[in-house]
Amino acid sequence: MEFNIKQKNDLFLKSLIESDFLFLDQKNKKSLRSIKKVSKGQVSSSLTFLDPLETVKTLKQSIRLLQFLKKQKSGFLHVVVENKQHLDLANAFFKSYPLCLPHLVVENIPTKSINSSVSQLLLLLNFPLNNKETFFKRIFDKNIFLVNKINAKIEKNNWSTYKVYNELTDFKKIIFLLIITHKILNSQK
Repeated sequence: MEFNIKQKNDLFLKSLIESDFLFLDQKNKKSLRSIKKVSKGQVSSSLTFLDPLETVKTLKQSIRLLQFLKKQKSGFLHVVVENKQHLDLANAFFKSYPLCLPHLVVENIPTKSINSSVSQLLLLLNFPLNNKETFFKRIFDKNIFLVNKINAKIEKNNWSTYKVYNELTDFKKIIFLLIITHKILNSQK
């Protein structure tokens, strides 16, 4: 039985909700169009969450990047994770569920040089970009031109990168992203 597009979108949105990917821990975020708040009564308890449509849009951009990388004759995925526990989780995940594509999961900017004919994607999971010019010079020198950031930093300049706004403080969110990456890169289509 083949899923139609509506069923796939419904399943994706359901997975997004079940993974807590839409919820934010921090209560006092600056107002962004992607953040919504709901308050209950006069008590100061509020729920902060991401706009589902905006989040789905940015996640689909990430999925398209992974699909593009998969379609290339030769591709390489760099995953940079700031948090040591999340780094260990990502390495354990990809050890248990290997990717069909060469990849490297590290906690710092990639230092490994790869042939310039190889398409490369840099996936930054909650990795801060402090010195942007130096950072981008280093990755461009490594022939990495596709960059996807997933973090909760409010940035005025996206530096020609793809961005998914979210706090990656919960293991469920990291696992959700790892599963999406695995499913896309290992799918048969």
